[in-house]
Amino acid sequence: GGLGGAAFVYYTMRLLTPGSKLQRTWSDFIDALYAPVGQDFNALYWLYRLSSALLDTILPCRDDLRRIRINGFSSRLRPLIPCAGITLTLLCVGSYFTTFRDTAVIKKGKSETLHTSIVVWLAFNVLSHYLYCIYKSPGIVISPKCEMTANIDASVAKRNDAVIKIGGCCFIQSRVNINNEKKRCNFYEHYCTTNVKIDESTQNAVQHHPMPNDTFCHKCEINRNARSHHCRVCKVCVLEYDHHCPWINGCIGYNNYRNFVLLIFYIMLGCWYGACLLALDFYAMMREYFQLHGFKIMGPQYGTGILDLPPPWTLLKDYRNTGKIDDDVILRAVFPFLLFVSICMFVFILDHLLSIAKGFTTLEKKTRPDRNDVVNPFDLGIRKNFERVFGKSLINIIIPFPTHTKW
Repeated sequence: GGLGGAAFVYYTMRLLTPGSKLQRTWSDFIDALYAPVGQDFNALYWLYRLSSALLDTILPCRDDLRRIRINGFSSRLRPLIPCAGITLTLLCVGSYFTTFRDTAVIKKGKSETLHTSIVVWLAFNVLSHYLYCIYKSPGIVISPKCEMTANIDASVAKRNDAVIKIGGCCFIQSRVNINNEKKRCNFYEHYCTTNVKIDESTQNAVQHHPMPNDTFCHKCEINRNARSHHCRVCKVCVLEYDHHCPWINGCIGYNNYRNFVLLIFYIMLGCWYGACLLALDFYAMMREYFQLHGFKIMGPQYGTGILDLPPPWTLLKDYRNTGKIDDDVILRAVFPFLLFVSICMFVFILDHLLSIAKGFTTLEKKTRPDRNDVVNPFDLGIRKNFERVFGKSLINIIIPFPTHTKW
């Protein structure tokens, strides 16, 4: 509420500033509106001018408000977002055990043991990779400032290991060991030296992207490994920085990218499995529902849309009276959600798989120059690129065993 009020006051002051473009345009509009009868008044022209002046006044404020939001309210909200993701996962799994195991499996004579085992396996993989992404270090280039702060905290807490805290879920932050991060950076440097080969005869004739050389971060004031980038949210440099993900409240990088891709894969697989399991029941239920109440775009009974889901207060009242929520209501809510999420995850994982095949991160693919002479020195070929991310063992993909740390 306080942030919304501050934004309202901020915008109002900008709009009412004397001499602003919007105020000048408004004065010209009033003059034209009350001009003598003989002069033409073009409504479309003035609509365009007023809209343009309004956008020119508001859009410059957006970056200022974004900085206020990042440094204020959202910095307290970010740790709660992973909790929301975990809660959604548990709700979907819980709906199977409370509702769909009985209606979609047992009553139809399907194998309860088989379907329950699949649901548990998918849920275990999703939650495991989710927690790995949240609490596993993406691979951080330690700056002198981070090291000094961690050493002070370690001496105050009387610990032998110096750690920095980043991201995390709710009140539990991820603890990153500085010595491990230094070993990881040294290992990565050695990997780049031994595996990245540049043809010196064509070095001047092509443009390398990403650059195989170390770079300097002006914000952290350190020399960092090749392919490292600074995250403005976490305020650290990350090895093979892919992107900052709000759903895990942290960065995706060299050390947790595998878990992130597998997380997307198992979310997609779980949602597709649930949607296929419920598809026929959903079709039969909606057909019977529309035959009984008639078809309307905004719903025949509650007017909340084509699914005609009851509003929250109606659900609460029914739950108080009967002690449960109607199975058809749960089906109308869960099936479209699973279908929508599965389609989104399919698009996401397809994009990441294409990036892996070409040896790029998401950031590197977006910033790739649009030229024919661009060469990726980190592209080892499709097979080796996938092995580098996922490893050679299929069992570690099927079962989320902790993988050996990359250093």
